[in-house]
Amino acid sequence: MRAHQGWVIPLPESVDAAKAGSLFCGGITVYNPMVQLDVKPTDHVGVIGIGGLGHMALQFLNAWGCEVTAFSSSPDKEAEARELGADKFVDSSAPDAIKAVEGQFDVILCSASADLDWATYIAALRPKGRLHFVGVVPSPVATHVFPLIEGQKSISGSPLGSPATIGKMLEFVSRHRVAPITEMYPFAQVNEAMEKLRSGKPRYRLVLKH
Repeated sequence: MRAHQGWVIPLPESVDAAKAGSLFCGGITVYNPMVQLDVKPTDHVGVIGIGGLGHMALQFLNAWGCEVTAFSSSPDKEAEARELGADKFVDSSAPDAIKAVEGQFDVILCSASADLDWATYIAALRPKGRLHFVGVVPSPVATHVFPLIEGQKSISGSPLGSPATIGKMLEFVSRHRVAPITEMYPFAQVNEAMEKLRSGKPRYRLVLKH
């Protein structure tokens, strides 16, 4: 593969090349908001969804120094979420679980691609807190404007990151040993890998090996 020199970034020696591909997609997607939003090590940050994006967000935020809370509708993911860096776990399928953490978060990062009760998550933000999207939800985020005005809260989103930010991410990954969880498949099993992807069961990134 050939690419323009402005977009080619050397991998640090300590970064596993077999896992690095996921960093250039999911990794930078969740690292970029930490830079763009000026997330501080003293911030309390929530992560919605513990999947391909969320499992990397937990690691990044933990290494960044934040107090990290994982929101998931799958209670069986709690142990793994804590191993990945979550200090706390909220079972979002429990009716009152999110209400119990109302007003506690500086930033909530949504990596999920589902329609949720956004008003409840906005209520979980501190004054001037931000609900930030990196996952694409099916429907517009409909909510009452008054809670945003009253608490000076905001809703935002971001895509990938610039080459400069990607370079910084790789330095951070190398220093803090952050790595995506991957499943390796030989090319001979590409159909099996694609079927697992279609069924939504990867854990959490699939890698094809030549």
